[in-house]
Formats: sequence, C-alpha cells, structure tokens
Amino acid sequence: MPTEQAPQPVILGRYAGFFSRAAAYVLDRAIVSGISFLVTMAIDYVFSFFHLDQWLLTLSERAALNAGLTILLVVVGINLLITTAYNVGFWMMSGQTPGKRILGVRVIRTDGTRLRMGNALRRQVGYWISSIFYLGFLWILFDNKRQGFHDKVAGTIVTYSWPEGRLRGTFVIERVQRFTDSKSKT
Repeated sequence: MPTEQAPQPVILGRYAGFFSRAAAYVLDRAIVSGISFLVTMAIDYVFSFFHLDQWLLTLSERAALNAGLTILLVVVGINLLITTAYNVGFWMMSGQTPGKRILGVRVIRTDGTRLRMGNALRRQVGYWISSIFYLGFLWILFDNKRQGFHDKVAGTIVTYSWPEGRLRGTFVIERVQRFTDSKSKT
C-alpha cells in the first residue's frame, strides 16, 4: 500500500541572491553601527558626568589598564547585545530588518512561516559562525537555495518579498501561477 506524502508548501518568490543580501547586510551593519555609536557616546557622557574619566587618570597604571579593559568588554558586550536584539527582533516581527526591507528580501523558515525565537537565535549564532573568513556568506553563491551556513543552521531561507499586487501582469507572477497550477493538476 503506497503511502502518500504531505504536499510541500509552495513558497512564492525567488531565493534572494548574494549581492542583494550582501547590500542589505551592509545597510544593516551601518544602522547598527550608528546605534552602537550613540550608545557608546551615552556611556562616555555618563563617565564624564560622574567624573569617572578623571578617576581613571588617578589610578595606578595596572589598575587603569584593568579598568580600561573592563570598560572595553562592557562596551563590546553592549554592542553585541544591540546587534542581536536588532536582528532577532526584526526577524521575528516581520522577517525583514530595515536593510532587507529596502532591498526587498525577507527571511522565512523553510516551511514558509515566520521565524520563531529559536530560529532567530540560531540564525544569529550562525551569522557569527558564517563570519569566519566570510565562508558561510560566500556559500550562498554555490547553494541551490541560496542558503548560507547561518540559514542552514537555523532552517531558514531568504526570498524576495515582492507584493503580489505590484506583480500583476509581470513575468514573475505569471511563472509562479503556472508553477502552482501545474502542481495542483498533478
């Protein structure tokens, strides 16, 4: 007795390519850098307001070095937290960071649904792994589904997010309709 498999979901839109994803990544990093700069300036302002910068100058060389390294680690930690909150928050809300929205791409799970917290956090950790010599990002050029290492780890894909209303009468929507019609007949 043959067993019937559940039909695979049809995901409208094409897999987003390397260059549009890279441009979105650069835009997002610029936005996060601006936010991190403002937060770092706020921390510097607090140090100046409470004269902690003057206090650091009065410390011995070794104590000042330890205090400076501690401050550096706190700032780096805050910047990592900002980056993670930015990416995970936007991925979970709409699947699009501002950079991805500008470039018209969206992150979704491989079943076509929105990312959940686990997917988003795994994708963020995957970003850090993909950043090693950028090999995980370059893999997008060679993968059939245009998935980087971070996408594979999180079970996500990135597609173009064209609104269907704007696609009426275009080549893309006609191809999608022909594809879905041919699948429903078989």
